[in-house]
Amino acid sequence: MTKDLIADGVTVKVCGTCQARCGIRKGDPYYQGAHKSTMPQLSPWVRESEQVLAFRG
Repeated sequence: MTKDLIADGVTVKVCGTCQARCGIRKGDPYYQGAHKSTMPQLSPWVRESEQVLAFRG
């Protein structure tokens, strides 16, 4: 689903904790087009957004 969003030009940011939890190797991209981020970077971005999608495992 997020790959479709990226293809439509939506910015997708992924925290390092999520990358580690999903078994992604440290330093490798989540997948093409997703941006690695941190909680301090994501927090203001979420607060300022009109819509936020969150996926829970």
